[in-house]
Amino acid sequence: MVEETIREIRETEKKADEIVRSAEEESRKIIEEAGQKAGILKDEILSKARENALKVAEDAEKKAEEAGKEDTRALDDEIRQLKAAALEREEEAVGLVISQAV
Repeated sequence: MVEETIREIRETEKKADEIVRSAEEESRKIIEEAGQKAGILKDEILSKARENALKVAEDAEKKAEEAGKEDTRALDDEIRQLKAAALEREEEAVGLVISQAV
């Protein structure tokens, strides 16, 4: 009877050791899978961030181009107005000089 109890204890210990080893192996697998998933997720996040950064940069470049075009148009308009005003003043000046000379 004592031998049977000892044998049962040893079997129970053996089963407990197997359960512990199995749990450790399962834990290692879970940690490994989590690491792999984290790596994949990190790569996806970085990829999306790069895509977004490129899109923002492209949008900013387009806006800067448009702003530059608008500024150029405004400057062209102002130059035309200044030339027209200068021509008017020139005509006035010529008329004034002619009237003074006569």
